[in-house]
Amino acid sequence: MHQLKNLAIIGSGPSAIYLLKNIYAQIDTLKLYIKKITIFEKEKLSGMGMPYRPIMTDVYNLANISSEEIPMLQESFSDWLQKQSIATLNELNVDHKDINEKDVYSRVALGHYFHTQFEQLIDLLKLEGIQITQHCNSEVVDIIPVDDNLFSVKDSKQRNQVFSTVIIATGHGFNDADRPTQGYYASPWSIHKILPKRDELFDFSIGTLGASLSAFDVVTSLSHRHGKFITSDNKLKFIKSEAAPHFKIVLHSAEGWLPHLQYEQQEPIREIYRHFNREQLLKLIDSNGFLHLENYFDQLCRKALTTAFAKDKMTEMGENLQHKEFSFKDFILMMSEKHDHTNSFKGMKTEMLKARQSVEKNIPIHWMETLDDLMYSLNYHAELLPAEDHQFFHKEIMAFLMNVIAALPLQSAEILLALYDANCIELKEGYVTIDEKDTESTTTKITLKPKDGKEKQLDYKLFINCGGEKKMELDDFPFPSLVKQGMVRNATARFHASESAEKMELSGIDIDGAYRTIDKNGKANNNLYDINFTHTSGLRPYSYGLQACNATSKILVESWLADTIEFTKEPQDISEMTKLYEDTDEL
Repeated sequence: MHQLKNLAIIGSGPSAIYLLKNIYAQIDTLKLYIKKITIFEKEKLSGMGMPYRPIMTDVYNLANISSEEIPMLQESFSDWLQKQSIATLNELNVDHKDINEKDVYSRVALGHYFHTQFEQLIDLLKLEGIQITQHCNSEVVDIIPVDDNLFSVKDSKQRNQVFSTVIIATGHGFNDADRPTQGYYASPWSIHKILPKRDELFDFSIGTLGASLSAFDVVTSLSHRHGKFITSDNKLKFIKSEAAPHFKIVLHSAEGWLPHLQYEQQEPIREIYRHFNREQLLKLIDSNGFLHLENYFDQLCRKALTTAFAKDKMTEMGENLQHKEFSFKDFILMMSEKHDHTNSFKGMKTEMLKARQSVEKNIPIHWMETLDDLMYSLNYHAELLPAEDHQFFHKEIMAFLMNVIAALPLQSAEILLALYDANCIELKEGYVTIDEKDTESTTTKITLKPKDGKEKQLDYKLFINCGGEKKMELDDFPFPSLVKQGMVRNATARFHASESAEKMELSGIDIDGAYRTIDKNGKANNNLYDINFTHTSGLRPYSYGLQACNATSKILVESWLADTIEFTKEPQDISEMTKLYEDTDEL
């Protein structure tokens, strides 16, 4: 493990924090090899992560994850909150009463928690003799190969430092340009850019592209500034400011869906091999090296989902799954139809009763948890899918997962329903096209195309794109020398139906199972890793959230300890690589 002597970590958000945690968990071995770690952070304060920084988010924005779902660091999030003063909790918009592991709290609070855990990990590693250097206000602009074993890291301050291993953990990046003169914002971040100035209000309708969790951050931030929420008869109500009688938020969703709500989970932390073991999965790989999605569903998902639906007393779905001809696509279509309400807000009101009962009475919703588990498991083997299955997964399954499995906290749902009752929010179904040619307009013009209906032209004085980051292409990779010198290449997938070696380009870059980058010749770079999910989403399409940050860093650290891949540059056989995943579940 000579290449670990001098590490550079690019970024200091959750992926980097969990990497440090997992290094420390194996410190008795790793301190024999790692002598120095240098951390680069483009912001002035390290150890927070983009979604949780006060300059990016707002005290009204919820973290969308409870303490029990956050992989453990030195202490749990809820335990850390309980140690804070009432004054600090007030600043973080956290009610000091009844802090517990099942509730969700503000993004800002979670950011402060991560910062303290990061600093504690730095101190612990220093006590073990590791030299730690932090460079804040230091954006890495290039990573330059020096030779087969060294990389030079160039930052915005024109420093060039040479390292034996580089780990890219840069996190989210929203680089598309805003057009403020037209009231168009390419992302909601920083949230402060879309807020009204002091003593001003938006007395008009505001549009968002998407009805995702980030869109609800826009909703909570704007609504708290255009009225007040009160509780009356155990129900949250919104009282709109008299100074903005026309204030309204219009959510645009292609499917017309709102996310499902937070639910009780029997096992809040995902595992790669919870419902099957690695031997069962390896048996499904055919002679051409493919894992077919339908076989995965039939052999590994069907039984687990049938059991889950039986526990939830959803007999119809259980009976459908008994029929072999009931395919994965049939399953997705049927569950989508059950979620497709004529009025999504009325559907949310109905679901709220069940969701609240689930959370307050500790009644798990097994099918949602099981499906999330199974898709999380598939994520770590997705490079085995043929191109045809990648197309289906990205087009059909991801939309379903992000709308149905992306659980909205009950507190957020209460705010949405209060706004709906006050006629201050609306959901429009249909595909949106944004007019980028009319540069003279003072508004954002969009074309709305519903599934069943005529196109409509709409104008917004303020329109926020909450559609998330665009899929990264190789030309967009932020470190140009790695692209120019062929140290990274596009992720691809082979077509099963093609007799030739025809491949489909996926978004992002190619990696192996240990997150080593793959060069243009198909060789794994033993000292260049990328654990930024936006860079690797082509091969790892469901790597979302803090649990994936922890699992990914565990896999990386385990790969350093594994004799089978320690000194080789060849991408490893899947039967060997999956041993890392098995070890990861056991940690």
